[in-house]
Formats: sequence, structure tokens, C-alpha cells
Amino acid sequence: QLPPEARIWQVNIDKLRPSAFQPRIYFEKAKLEELAVSIKQNGIIQPIVGRKTGSGAIEIIAGERRWRAAQLAGLHEVPVILKNMQDQATLEMAIIENIQREDLNPVEEAEAYQRLSQEFQMTQQQIAEKVGKDRATVANIMRLLGLPDLIRQMILKSEISSGHAKVLLSIADQKTQIDLAKKIVRQKMSVRQLEKMAAAAVSGGHKEDENVVAPESNVTQRLISGLAEELQKIMGTKVSIDYHQSKGKIAVHFYSDEELTQIVDRLKDGYGKR
Repeated sequence: QLPPEARIWQVNIDKLRPSAFQPRIYFEKAKLEELAVSIKQNGIIQPIVGRKTGSGAIEIIAGERRWRAAQLAGLHEVPVILKNMQDQATLEMAIIENIQREDLNPVEEAEAYQRLSQEFQMTQQQIAEKVGKDRATVANIMRLLGLPDLIRQMILKSEISSGHAKVLLSIADQKTQIDLAKKIVRQKMSVRQLEKMAAAAVSGGHKEDENVVAPESNVTQRLISGLAEELQKIMGTKVSIDYHQSKGKIAVHFYSDEELTQIVDRLKDGYGKR
């Protein structure tokens, strides 16, 4: 006899519920409809994974996209494997399943890593080991959360790519980031084209920067942008400089307690060498 976790149950589709730990935020309608057509023709090949809740419903651990498409296909029952899993394991499995299937948008992936970090106190190294990536990759993905909300929404909707986002992260000024992101969509710019435009913005060619207050300030702005880039290399994270008429502030961005500790350690190391 098969153990309970190896059995496939046919479950009424209305008994299933999306999980609070689902890392996916955006489900593209056209792709769901394509999957629904496939399910009508071939059924659900890979069972949904779920866990029972106190109310008697089944919370989906992996397979919400299949469940949504099955509803569109008019199915009344779906195959489900039931597992007894705690919250952290549920989130971990949902992330891993989506990453392996390459279903997660970069912003969704970043927010999922942030949840593991904040809710379950996992370090970036521990997250990296769980998902099979190196720590630097996890850290770089989490830095996407430092982009303005408008740009994150563009990434979610696949209007701009993670390659575009990486270039935008190299720019300290948020207004410039947003202006360039809008141009990416409007002009259907490639990453290479964006790199050239970003370089022009950093060198003072982007006249819309609010910090440029006088003709001679272009030189100062180039120095400020260069300093921000240099600090980003030293800190290993995004650094923005708000400069106006010889006054301003420097902001060092971090996306987890672990990254904050690393920044503090770098500052201490640098101070100790003086």
C-alpha cells in the first residue's frame, strides 16, 4: 500500500484555495488560457500539491496556475498530492517549484526571498543553498526591490526585462530611473540601447535630472554620479546621493538584515584601514 503522501487524490476543484505563501503575483491571462486548452485535451499531467487546513479546505502548495487553468477548462475535480508541511517548508517548496519551472518573474522571486529572510530569519546564503543558486545571485535579485514601484510593476508585466532592471539599478536617481523605464516601453529599447542611454545620463547627458540646477552643475552632477557608482562597488549594494546646492544626503540601500550586517562590516573594515 502506498504511503499517504504518495497517493494521488481526486479532489473537488472548489475545495482548493490559493496559498498565502504563493510567490507568484501575476498570472498572465493568455498563458492561462493556453494551459486551459492543453488541460482540456490532455488533462493535468502533474498533480497539484496541497495541504489540509483547519477549515477542511486544501491550501495549494504547488500548482496554483494548473488549478486556475483547470477552472477555465471547466474541470470539476483535479489530482492532488497531500503533504503535511509547515509554513516555511511550504514557502520554500513553492519558490523552488516555480524557479525550476522558470515560472517566477524576477520581482516575484525577489519578494519571495525577502519573505524567507524576514519571516523565517534565513540568511542570503541559506536561501541560496535552498534554491540552488549562489549568494551573489540571490543578493542581486533582491536588489530589484530597491527600484521604484512603477518599475517593479513594469517588470511584473514583462514590459521590461531583468536585464533592463539591472541597468536601471546602476542609476542613483529614481526620477531618471523612471524616465528611462518609460522610454524602454515606449521605444521598445534593447538592453544595449539602454546601457548607452544610462551612460549618457550618468555623464550628465540626461537633462531632466532634478539635481541639475544650473549650467555649471553638470560637472558637479557627473562627479556625484561617479561617486555613487564608486560607492556602490565598495558597498556591494545600491547607493543614491541626493545633492542640491552643496548639501544633501547619501542613502545606502539594503534588503535584509544579513546585507545590513555586511555593509556595516565593510564600513568598519574601511575605517580600520585609515
